[in-house]
Amino acid sequence: MVSSGLASLVALLVVAYASRGLSALKPKVSEGAPAAAKDLALLVVGRNAAPWFEEWIAGFAASGLSSTVEMVVIDNQSEDDTAHRIEQLRLQYPWLTVVTVPHSDRFWRTRKLAMTLGVKATKRSNLVWVDAATVPPADFSSWLGWLTNPLNDRNVAAVWGPVKVVDAKSSVRIPMAAGQIWAWLRQHSGGIPSSLIPVNLAFRSADFMDRKGFQDSMHVDGGEGELLMGVLAGPGRVALATDAVVARRGSIQRDPKLREVRPAAEQTALILAFLGLWITDLAGLVALLGVAGHWVLIAQEGLDPLRDFYRNQALFAAGSWVALHAVVGTMLIVHFSRFGTWFEAVRVPFWIRVDAVRRRIPKRDPMAKPFWKG
Repeated sequence: MVSSGLASLVALLVVAYASRGLSALKPKVSEGAPAAAKDLALLVVGRNAAPWFEEWIAGFAASGLSSTVEMVVIDNQSEDDTAHRIEQLRLQYPWLTVVTVPHSDRFWRTRKLAMTLGVKATKRSNLVWVDAATVPPADFSSWLGWLTNPLNDRNVAAVWGPVKVVDAKSSVRIPMAAGQIWAWLRQHSGGIPSSLIPVNLAFRSADFMDRKGFQDSMHVDGGEGELLMGVLAGPGRVALATDAVVARRGSIQRDPKLREVRPAAEQTALILAFLGLWITDLAGLVALLGVAGHWVLIAQEGLDPLRDFYRNQALFAAGSWVALHAVVGTMLIVHFSRFGTWFEAVRVPFWIRVDAVRRRIPKRDPMAKPFWKG
């Protein structure tokens, strides 16, 4: 029982260390914002997203940055009138660069080809990558300044910013927000920010080309941000721009094959996280049994020394478990109050446990024979 209490306390210390700075997560406006990086290009990718492209282009035109920042719109194999509507905007705005990705069955479900062609289409040194489903920021200058400012340090090779999920069901928002919390924890514990929302990124084109971009992960449909951070972590470190906050509509593509190309350290971290989750749950169960045993069984025996000993152990284990979940719960509420609703923070711990079980149970092959038929 003492061991279960210590397990909860150790987990509490680990979470507290990894989550340092989480409460400071909030967007900042133009006041005090740094200037955007020089020689900068903004890459916006989308498919069948003409209204969103038009929203981005109109917002960028109103920002007055077109003379210093290049905007590249990447039409990723659209099947509607997106190409025609973008062409009309290109004629209206001479500074607009348009990239049309040819249809490809092989790369239909991934944005990596679109991203690579967009990087090749610009000669700018510094790049910002967003999705057309991302809501254009109210202040382009501040957002670009906060997101690209870490690139002034030559030791920083890639930057990612937080994303608020809007216009989506809670079943979509909760997993995406939970993944973003995990990315934050990995960022602050020395790992690669896996499971981040890959729509708010900044990097250098030379680093992307020198490291051959997504050459080794083109077969994976999702995970562009995580894989990009992993690739660019070679020439430098990955930074988090906590003030460069944007919002995004809807869900993102998740591919189970992403686990296969994750670095060993990230795979191990995920396993250890789930293991720690089950250990703390076991600690809580042991504490519950200890308290119940004290009330129901030991108290009836009348053995005062033994009763007091077990009571103190049970209360220590229960108190440690409660403290752990109180701290984690507070952290989740602080996070979701800025990027969702506080009620979703209450649901996240349950969703994580269900997801932990779901990840361990592989999907059944519909073509496989039942075991009793050999």
